[in-house]
Amino acid sequence: MSLRSKLVLATGSIALSALALTGCAAGAETPAPVPSAGGSAPAGGVSNLTSSATKPEIRAGVHGSEERVVFDFSKLPNASGLKVMKHEINSQSPAWGGSGEPVEGMTGKSFLHIYVEIADQDRSTAGPEQFGQKLAKSAVVNDNSHGTGELTIGLSQGVDYEVLVEGEKVIVNMAEGPLGR
Repeated sequence: MSLRSKLVLATGSIALSALALTGCAAGAETPAPVPSAGGSAPAGGVSNLTSSATKPEIRAGVHGSEERVVFDFSKLPNASGLKVMKHEINSQSPAWGGSGEPVEGMTGKSFLHIYVEIADQDRSTAGPEQFGQKLAKSAVVNDNSHGTGELTIGLSQGVDYEVLVEGEKVIVNMAEGPLGR
């Protein structure tokens, strides 16, 4: 079990104990896990510990001959000012922030790393999510601290891609060959 998983487990246990002691849990319903856009439950277990309204959402889909992955920060109460700083594809799988531990559950032969600026005082992360798509295999919101974050997509192969920002969403369109623009 990674250090990050142990910390999340310990924090969750403390929070649940506090709720039980104060009586806030009486009559409360536990929300069902939200499946990823690929139709499967989120990988790694970490993303089921918070509601989708308090973490970024990661969705994926197919649009004609292109695939799309969306990182949506719009439901975070304290996030604003999303700006893409740079992006690159390489063979380096993502690591969790300051710990440097590999992000377990990321799949792919290459990885599209997107570095963003975002004002998010809660430093929200999400995923990794798994997708059953031909190109996009997995994605994670990682290393969100000090006003910057890393969004990573695990890819089955090299792709032609574009990165767009619409409000508080980062949209990545990709294709095997040239994008149809």
